[in-house]
Amino acid sequence: MRGPAGDAAVVAALAAALTLIVAAPVIVAPSERLFGMETVGRHHDPFAAMAQFAGGGPTGVYLQPLTDLPGALLARLWEPVAAHNAIVLITFPLSALGAYLLARHLHLSRSAATLAGFAFAFSPFHLSHAAYHPHIAQTQWLPLYLLALWRCLDSASIGAVALLAAAVAGVTLSNFYGGLIAAVITPVAIAAYWFVACRHLPGSARRLATTAATLATIGAVAALSAWAVIRAADSGALAFPREDLFRYSAKWWSFLVPPIEHPAFGAFARRVWDAAGVREGLLEQQVSLGWGAIGLGVVAITGWMFTARRTASLAAIPILVAVAFFALLCSLSPERTVWSVTVPRPSALMYAIAPMFRSYARFGVVVQLMAALLAAAGAEMLWRSGWRGARALCALLVLAGAAEYAVWPPAMSRDVLPTPAHRWIMRQPDPIRVLDCAVLTPASQSIGWLTHTRVSLSGGTFDDCGEPAVADRLAAEGYTHLLVRRTVGEERELEPPLSRAGLRQAAHFPEADVFAVIAPAPTVYTAAVSGFHSREHDAAWTWRWMGPAAAWRIVNRRDRTVVAFVDVEITAFHHARTLILRVDGHDAQTLVVEPRRGTRRLGPLAIPTGAHDLVFLPGEPASVATDVIGNGDPRALSFAFGSWNWVVQ
Repeated sequence: MRGPAGDAAVVAALAAALTLIVAAPVIVAPSERLFGMETVGRHHDPFAAMAQFAGGGPTGVYLQPLTDLPGALLARLWEPVAAHNAIVLITFPLSALGAYLLARHLHLSRSAATLAGFAFAFSPFHLSHAAYHPHIAQTQWLPLYLLALWRCLDSASIGAVALLAAAVAGVTLSNFYGGLIAAVITPVAIAAYWFVACRHLPGSARRLATTAATLATIGAVAALSAWAVIRAADSGALAFPREDLFRYSAKWWSFLVPPIEHPAFGAFARRVWDAAGVREGLLEQQVSLGWGAIGLGVVAITGWMFTARRTASLAAIPILVAVAFFALLCSLSPERTVWSVTVPRPSALMYAIAPMFRSYARFGVVVQLMAALLAAAGAEMLWRSGWRGARALCALLVLAGAAEYAVWPPAMSRDVLPTPAHRWIMRQPDPIRVLDCAVLTPASQSIGWLTHTRVSLSGGTFDDCGEPAVADRLAAEGYTHLLVRRTVGEERELEPPLSRAGLRQAAHFPEADVFAVIAPAPTVYTAAVSGFHSREHDAAWTWRWMGPAAAWRIVNRRDRTVVAFVDVEITAFHHARTLILRVDGHDAQTLVVEPRRGTRRLGPLAIPTGAHDLVFLPGEPASVATDVIGNGDPRALSFAFGSWNWVVQ
């Protein structure tokens, strides 16, 4: 027969096997795919963590060593994406093991404890945060902390005290939210456990004092350490706005709505959240308990209330209920106004003490753990009941809970690259250098290192993929391809339509197209533009308005001075205007531009080798559009520039 260690090993092994099934696509391609459903789009959080792993981990106030240091070590041995996946996936068998051990401490049977372990490990909270937050996904430390805390109340031996100190370090140093959550629920967890399970036992007061003194000592050391680190940092920069608390705190009914990841009910859940106007905080709301688990928990509570002879497992029910209820209160927003009366909640006090925390919905992890334990206790009670049909009801509720927690493995991962076009690029042989027309954002800045610098994003001097001469510039700057997405940022269409001159379509995907640059590298080209408004277009042409002044950065790639012209499609705003050209501060040409659109040849311009500034100045001040034509446009406009073409003499 197996002993306790063998039983625990079996639970961990079974949870690991289920993890491999759920994460099968990631296991096959650990460096290309990221575990978890993309619930809130391509957020930057997981990629920031990967970048930190690749750089050896964060330092200072942001270092969470029990997660960051193993991640950094794995990134050195493997790749950052694979390291991130490993750090996340290992939490599933470990969380199942932690909850199992806690359930066994509360005298649940092996089967019931196994059920609690799996329910907690594969809960919607854990699955959702595993997709984005490798630190928050370290849920295994919470049941281990409660196990150590309650064992210390049972027997405040040197070993129990040492185990408690280690558990405090684990839950805090793996992720700071874990430390906050553990610290806040500890008084309730101690009071409930001592009152229900310990107070009548000999020496209970001494064990309570020993446990409290241990935690007070650890807390004092931790507070001093945190104060020293925060003092060295910019404490003001660490604080979040108070309004964020309402966005990232749970709603009480969040615990009743199906998870977004659910293959059958996910679409319904998303409609519920859309109707409630929840968008930015959607991930934090994934704390569904499941009606099957709730039903089994109600059975356990009812059994404790109305059963005359309580088993050892039922004796822990009020402890679990008290901790769950308090954690649920902590997960809610700071206040609620009812009939013109504002009722404060615990998160208001927590924010006043520690304003660097804002996502109080994460207290839902405690609610999920308590619900899993209550459900397991309810299942055990029904299974052992002599009531006819009790086992059938138990099986029905367990199956309902399993169905509510079910996920579809192919949907539980996504490519680390934003589109199939990016993956196509990574499968092409070198040399290849691609410009992605998407703007640089926190969510997209990882694309460069994820593609090993094959892909760079527009921005800086190259901010206009709609530029008519884009192919010449790409060729001159060494790009071999251009990637154009059909959506950029928050589902905005790329505007204007890209000029195809000098480009040939190399690959087509629903989300994006890839164009090969076939234009020869020009002798003279425009490397950057400034002083122009955003590009506009209609059915006939595309243009950018110039204001009081504008400039081109032009480059002569030859090793000698050349004489060149530039044919520019140009129009003056409202009436004929004088345009003055200056090259490197010297007047080069003056001409009159009519309001009718047409192509004008500028030059000849003597352009020495290298880069130079070609400045455009209006002969009279630019006119405010709305003052002239009453269209409500407050911009000062002078000339509109369309396409251009350099001609070297």
